[in-house]
Amino acid sequence: MRILFSLLLLALLSGCSDSGDGRAIGTLERERIVITAPATQTITAVAVEEGQPVKNGDILLTFDAVQARASLNALQAQLAQAEAYLAQLQHGPRKETIAAASAQVHGAEASLNEAGISLRRAKQLHQKNLNAQADVDSAQAAYDSAVAAVQQAQAQLDELKAGTRPEEIAQAMAAADSLKAQVLSAEKTLSDLTLTAPADSIVDALPWHEGDRVTAGTTAITLLAANEPYARVYLPANRLEGLSAGSEVSVKIDGLDHALTGTLTRIRPQPAFTPYFALNERDRSALMYLSDVQFSGDALTSLSSVPTGRTLEVLLP
Repeated sequence: MRILFSLLLLALLSGCSDSGDGRAIGTLERERIVITAPATQTITAVAVEEGQPVKNGDILLTFDAVQARASLNALQAQLAQAEAYLAQLQHGPRKETIAAASAQVHGAEASLNEAGISLRRAKQLHQKNLNAQADVDSAQAAYDSAVAAVQQAQAQLDELKAGTRPEEIAQAMAAADSLKAQVLSAEKTLSDLTLTAPADSIVDALPWHEGDRVTAGTTAITLLAANEPYARVYLPANRLEGLSAGSEVSVKIDGLDHALTGTLTRIRPQPAFTPYFALNERDRSALMYLSDVQFSGDALTSLSSVPTGRTLEVLLP
């Protein structure tokens, strides 16, 4: 269909060129906005239909978000755990924990004192030949064990009083930051499963329905920007002289009872149809150069209700 339309335009434009009536034919266009599927998921709801105008931020369609929401919840739970652990390290041990460790030191010291008494008594009895050497050795082992217990309890108390090492806090902070980044990514993934209009526009093509499973990267919906329509015109080669970007032209659009003033913004450097080397010198005037005409002011208001693709004529100077 597009090829036939291009051939028809070429024929019309060639005729205009030959007759010298100073007209170029084109169509009214709007910028197309292509929105692709963010993931391979099933469509759960379609909120619009083809031809419907939508506002910036309006919901277009949504994908199944069960898996994405579950992943986000899991990451948020891990982040809460990591932040709680970080806060615990930053606050240091509670005074009750330090008091308990101090009590353990006192208990170990009491056991050491008792072991010392038992050892001295065992030695005195051995000197009087009232016990065996094995009894002395056992009392010595108990004493040594009590000394080690005191040292261990004191070391634990000292560690609690010294607080958390900066390296441990840095590691916990890095773990929390990593989870924060993962949560942000998961939130973005979940948000992307709801497609919204990025600007005021018109739904042009909606090839999917509720229940369809769409592959990631596939076009999910196509919009036409509602603002700033422009004319796409094919200028004949023999009328390019005197025309350039910035030239004002008069545009007549089917369905409007008055001509609009537009500005040429771009003339393509290469012809749109038959290449020049395939034409003789007489036929080269039939070459067509694709060009754009922009509108402003009251002209944009007049075009707000004109559908995309409407045929128009540009009156050339």
